[in-house]
Amino acid sequence: MRYRDAVDKYFKTRHFASLSYSSQKGYEACLISFGRMSVMGRKLNSTDIQKINVLLCTELYDTWELVTSTSNANHNARVFSVLMNYLVSLDLIPANPMARVKKRTSTPRSVIWTHEQVIKFLDSAFTKFEWRNIGLIVLMCYEWGQRPIDIRNLKWDDVDLDSRVVKITQSKRGAVVELPMPDNIYDMLSVQKKDWDFQPYVVPYHRASDGAYRPLTVYNMTSLLSEVKSTAGLPDELRVGDLRKTAIVQMIESGVDHLAIQSVSGHKNVSSLNPYNKFSLKTARLALDKRQRE
Repeated sequence: MRYRDAVDKYFKTRHFASLSYSSQKGYEACLISFGRMSVMGRKLNSTDIQKINVLLCTELYDTWELVTSTSNANHNARVFSVLMNYLVSLDLIPANPMARVKKRTSTPRSVIWTHEQVIKFLDSAFTKFEWRNIGLIVLMCYEWGQRPIDIRNLKWDDVDLDSRVVKITQSKRGAVVELPMPDNIYDMLSVQKKDWDFQPYVVPYHRASDGAYRPLTVYNMTSLLSEVKSTAGLPDELRVGDLRKTAIVQMIESGVDHLAIQSVSGHKNVSSLNPYNKFSLKTARLALDKRQRE
């Protein structure tokens, strides 16, 4: 049995059916994107499950960490282990090889993009057709404070150019947010629709696979990001996932009410925004100024 066949088999199980909608979408996105990765010289989709060993899983883990983060690599390893444990329960493999891969401890990231870095990135991204979609993802994550996974899965059905409103269903908690389009996003999406409305995704990978266009995988997105950063002369430490935090911190520093930020970010509780305060230099200055006055 090949990896892709095993994934399809797992998607039909009671365990998968028992997951919440957002968890199902998250597992689908992860397990399918893993299959498109080339590991040890071949696509994982075409690899026999009996050949998925500790060495292969170690290469998977190292690749995830290299192109995203330690935290994301650990998350991917947990999702991959769900599939492996399912195969163990069917006696199709003897043990879960991912369980023997040594996981590393992640440290919280404190990277914030500056506005100038965003502009510099976009100026480079919009010079090449194959970079345009990663440019749009960066632009929308930055302007709307959304997660990359929700932007890359955005469909034309969720975009109303006439009303200039987009509806985003957040994969992490299932929150639905409706956001207005600023002029720069409206202009870009108007052009984008003319080029890409023959398929469902707003920012698909620019090359079709098996005759169909699909959302960018994490690997696709990170590779394109690295190409544009290199051309633009930007620090390698910048990641698309940092843009949500960047947007929220900038809103806090601009004095936007936390309830208003919540309507954009989709956080269920205002207290969930507290961690973003620690990244705000303006908040720190206000606190110190207040202490000195008192």
